[in-house]
Amino acid sequence: MSNITLRIVNESGDTIMNSLSEAQLRQEISTLDNEKWIFVDGRMVNRSELANVEVADNATVIVTPKIVAGRA
Repeated sequence: MSNITLRIVNESGDTIMNSLSEAQLRQEISTLDNEKWIFVDGRMVNRSELANVEVADNATVIVTPKIVAGRA
């Protein structure tokens, strides 16, 4: 059984989803716009490479807005 935690950070607060499967994780991320950074257990992962990344059963995935120096 997967126990993946997805944390989506945005301007209005964080959304946290627990006990996701890898398929559920990919589905949730696919609904987000492309202006996001994705971190799997602290390692930045390109959205196009996410399908090829093996996500551990107890992984923490954090999605944040892209940040540009001098601009949020």
